[in-house]
Amino acid sequence: MNRRVALSDTDPSGRLRIDACARYLQDVAAFDAIDADISQMGNWVLRQNNIFVSSLPSYGQGVSSKTYLTGSGRAWVERTSLISDSESGTRLIAARALWVLTSLTSGAPISVPGNLYEVYGPLATQHRVSIRDAKRYMLPDAAQPMAWQIRYSDQDILSHLNNATYLEALEEVIYREGIKLDKESQMNCQIVYRESTSWEDPSDIYFALSEEDGHGCVSVYFAKNDIVRTSINLRVFN
Repeated sequence: MNRRVALSDTDPSGRLRIDACARYLQDVAAFDAIDADISQMGNWVLRQNNIFVSSLPSYGQGVSSKTYLTGSGRAWVERTSLISDSESGTRLIAARALWVLTSLTSGAPISVPGNLYEVYGPLATQHRVSIRDAKRYMLPDAAQPMAWQIRYSDQDILSHLNNATYLEALEEVIYREGIKLDKESQMNCQIVYRESTSWEDPSDIYFALSEEDGHGCVSVYFAKNDIVRTSINLRVFN
C-alpha cells in the first residue's frame, strides 16, 4: 500500500504523528483482511500493538506499507507490519499486533477457522502466540488526570473509540509536557486494549512521566472507576 504523508497526518513540525502512524498500520491490516476475504469470518478487534520507530517520515514523503500474518492462537492472529520509504526502501517503522476474531452477533471471541491458513500459508503458523497483559488493573498512583474530549466522530463501525484515536491523547501529552520528537526520534510504543471506550461509555484519561533504563517514558491510561481499560507506553531512545 503506497501513500504520501499528508497535512492531516503531521504535527506543526511536519513529522508524522504517532496516531497517524497507527492509522497507517490499521489501514494496511484492514484492507489486507478485505482483499483476502477474511473480514467475513467475524470482526477483527485489535488487542495489542507494539510499534518500533526507527525514523518518522515527514510531510510529502512517500511511504509503502506491507503486512504479514506471522503467528496465531486459538482466537487471534499476529500481524507484522512494515512502513518503509517508497524511494529508498529504508524501513522506518515495524509493528507487531494481535488481532482477536470476534462473533458478528455476540462480540465474543471465536476460534480462527482453518481456511484462514489456506489463504495465508505456513507463515501464519510460524509460531504460536498468546495474549499477555490482558487483565485489567488499578490506575497507578503516579497517574495524573488529563482533560481530553472523546467525540462521537472518533468512533469506528463497532461504535468503539477508533484504535488510532487513542494515540491522539498521547500526542497531546507529548506537546503539553514539552517532550521533543522529530523525524529522527527512535521509540517504542506499546498499546494494550483491554476494554473498549466509546462516546456513550467514555473513559477518564490520565498520564504519567517516568524513566526506564535511562530512557524517557510517557504513559497514557484510559480508565473507568480507576480500572485501566487501555494503556499506552511510549519509550523514547534519543
